[in-house]
Amino acid sequence: MKKELKVVDIESGEIIEKLQFDGGYNIIFTNLSDGGNLRKIRKLDNARFGDRHWIKNYQYRPIALRLVDKFNELNYIDPFQILFIEDMEWQPGTAKNPWIARIKIANKEMKDMLGYEYILEVRNYYIDRMQREQIIALIYHELRHIDKDGALINHNIEDWSNLVATLGKDWATTQAKIKDILDEGFEEWDELDSVAKQLNMFSQLKAVK
Repeated sequence: MKKELKVVDIESGEIIEKLQFDGGYNIIFTNLSDGGNLRKIRKLDNARFGDRHWIKNYQYRPIALRLVDKFNELNYIDPFQILFIEDMEWQPGTAKNPWIARIKIANKEMKDMLGYEYILEVRNYYIDRMQREQIIALIYHELRHIDKDGALINHNIEDWSNLVATLGKDWATTQAKIKDILDEGFEEWDELDSVAKQLNMFSQLKAVK
């Protein structure tokens, strides 16, 4: 569907800018009356991001919104502050523990210009091999890295034992079907026994701070 964006002088009716496109968009504008602060409208849901990545807000943000709405431990997170991108080119190499997904804090320039606080990156190589239920669990896992104060936290088996106990320690790589944590019938997490909490279950899914 083609869209048209027009910038019109309200007083004269003159069209100052006119742009036709069939993708998403971000708009940044200012008002001199409020000191020239940048105001942002973020609608960039599907676009190339550099040489290797694509913005995939349209795919992952709806999942994040449903997770935040369902689980109290995520209810302070705003998925609209996260830029979801996917590396379309990465292939396995010699790394011992290649990550599947990671979340990091956006740099100051990206925050100022695009308005995103975080970047959540996944690798298409893995996503293409995962079931829908695994992708949902993956997004949940990455959202848990965001602390209530806005900082990023590392994996904590004491806090995240529910994920492993409910879905199994191989939930991200298993070929077997796992539970859909967004299913209406899914109500509560299982918990690990205390002895099992000493295990490090998250080596492939580490965050980058």
